[in-house]
Amino acid sequence: MSEALVVADGDRVHAITLADMEKYHGRNFFNGLAQAFQVMRAATERLGGGRPLDRRRVRLVLGLDPPGVLDGFEYLTRAFTDRRVVVDRRIGIGPESYDGFYYFEVQYEGRRIVMVLGDDVLPEGYTLLARRGFAGLLTADERARWNAGKQAIADRVLAGRPEDSFTIEGPLPA
Repeated sequence: MSEALVVADGDRVHAITLADMEKYHGRNFFNGLAQAFQVMRAATERLGGGRPLDRRRVRLVLGLDPPGVLDGFEYLTRAFTDRRVVVDRRIGIGPESYDGFYYFEVQYEGRRIVMVLGDDVLPEGYTLLARRGFAGLLTADERARWNAGKQAIADRVLAGRPEDSFTIEGPLPA
């Protein structure tokens, strides 16, 4: 797994690993945890100059909010609890998800980065399987393919730097 991501919470500093996030969320949507982790890694590098971001000052604009993405960002930033998130499923930027688009915007101290998941990261047919999965309509074979797809996405996103799986713009003015 990836090395820890360091976030500040006021005057406290926390080193958070994917294993920590998995304890909070579970493994069912590990791909979403991986995406949130890599988005915040890029935000730390680009908006914090490598220094920990104060998680209570991070604001998010997301094009989707499936369980792993939601729990990943919540664990890292507490942004959902503190109501510092806008979810706009109609954003129309990035590959289509079952519930929106793979668009991630992180705002911090008057600046922001925009990240869009690469089209080639999603396995073929993944979005349709996800739609059917959340509706409870999958056969056993389809469920196995969906789970394999989730793992493939996580593996790809975690295999390298965020730039290897996402298009990244910024820092830009917020």
